[in-house]
Amino acid sequence: MLGVCLVLAPPKVSAQEAQIDFDIVAQPLAAALEQYGAVAGRNVLYNSNLTAGLRSSAVRGPMTADMALVRLLAGSGLSARVLGETSFVLYPAPATTQAVLPLPVSHYYARLQTGLRAALCAEADARPGGYRIALQFWIDPAGNVERFARLGSAGSAAADAGIDHALHRIKVDMPPPAGLAQPVTLVVIPQGPGTTMACNGPPARRASATP
Repeated sequence: MLGVCLVLAPPKVSAQEAQIDFDIVAQPLAAALEQYGAVAGRNVLYNSNLTAGLRSSAVRGPMTADMALVRLLAGSGLSARVLGETSFVLYPAPATTQAVLPLPVSHYYARLQTGLRAALCAEADARPGGYRIALQFWIDPAGNVERFARLGSAGSAAADAGIDHALHRIKVDMPPPAGLAQPVTLVVIPQGPGTTMACNGPPARRASATP
């Protein structure tokens, strides 16, 4: 089942201006976007069927995160809309420079990103930065997480339990807009070199004593 994919990465400071040394080979576009998100410290949001069968261009050498993204998407037929310094949404490149992804959907993606990060950061065992995990969840008309699926393991029973608990606590507080593909697929990736975690303050729940 295809849905929305979000690659959650710890953000870099001043990612738009900083020169970053990229070494991304040409590969399936979804994998390249995940690698880009880890290196650039950006959150990548897109409908997973957009990248099916597509390959990225190679990106090598020092450049800004924006320039690297342009090169990565070259020839793919996709464009990116930046939602903020650390987030962007992919959409099919329009025939003109006018119409792009509907704002309600892109804004909702940003709310999902914020809600997920807050929920994970509140759980000591689930704080992002040291694991990779793919997640899926379904949002009801009221904006609550109706059900979720953890696709694999974060590497320990304690981390998996913390992630499960965090997903129950995600707060979106807004009904999903028309056009939001479900389930929403999220990929949380490890902390890359030179990045800083966005978790502010101590977790609300302490780490489990489970080894």
